Amino acid sequence: MRPALYIYGAAGRAWPAGDGPPDLKEELQATWGKPFRRVNHFIELALVGAKSCLVGSREPLNPDCEVYLATEHGNVADVARITETIFKGRESPMPLEFLNVPNNMAGFYVAQGLGLRSTNLTLAHRAFAFESALELAAFNMSAGDQALVGGVDACAYPLDVHRRRLGLAAEAALAECSSWLHVGTAAEGASARCEWVGFFPHRGGLLVHLEETHLPGDVRLAGGRGMDGARLAALARAAGIDEHYDCRATAHGDAHCAHAIASFIAGRRAQALLYVDRDPGDRYAAVCVSLTAPD
Repeated sequence: MRPALYIYGAAGRAWPAGDGPPDLKEELQATWGKPFRRVNHFIELALVGAKSCLVGSREPLNPDCEVYLATEHGNVADVARITETIFKGRESPMPLEFLNVPNNMAGFYVAQGLGLRSTNLTLAHRAFAFESALELAAFNMSAGDQALVGGVDACAYPLDVHRRRLGLAAEAALAECSSWLHVGTAAEGASARCEWVGFFPHRGGLLVHLEETHLPGDVRLAGGRGMDGARLAALARAAGIDEHYDCRATAHGDAHCAHAIASFIAGRRAQALLYVDRDPGDRYAAVCVSLTAPD
């Protein structure tokens, strides 16, 4: 039987996208207490978010803590720049920029900075990347294990080009995000518990599961980018949920799920959160999190 997944620390970091990427160098130095040289912006996002999560964690970090980094688009800015350099400029990219361009370099720097000796996995997918990472972390856990599970997404500038790349409306709000959960199998010290993560081939399958799991009475419903207002309202009526938790404007991409969960835990305005998203194929993913009693 799979052990329960408890949440010791959570950090939902988001920076509204402006004319260019946010400058994280000072915060990175202050948060970690040491400089990180030769890292790109995507790596900086991962480092700031992961450390912010651990600073507020109720449990010490296990040296065998595993790292799962989920992203929808990954290091899209550097990939676009290198691609343009090679194919349009007919030039070779800078060696360090080329070495750091893979998405899994961010998880490597997080693990190296924390001195971890464990599994380090990056999941990149257009839909449900964070939900998949959370489920995989739970699946791989034995008694006493811990994991850092994060959702990181960056923007590429200019934003009008980036919106067209993502198929978004010209006025769509964008943000850069790095939101992380410190999870484990021990109940002691937990501020919340991940009740379940589920994937469903259609809306009906999700509704059947909700009927069988008996949601807590004091629950809020949050929707990802695939859940417009009409779909979210219809789901709320079908599931008997009266209150919404609206955080769709604060993040984008698969980092949104991580941000919603982390900000809900920090706010503690209800007993439980049900987060639901939908992909273009009309498949659904859902995560249910409940808060533990405060110390």
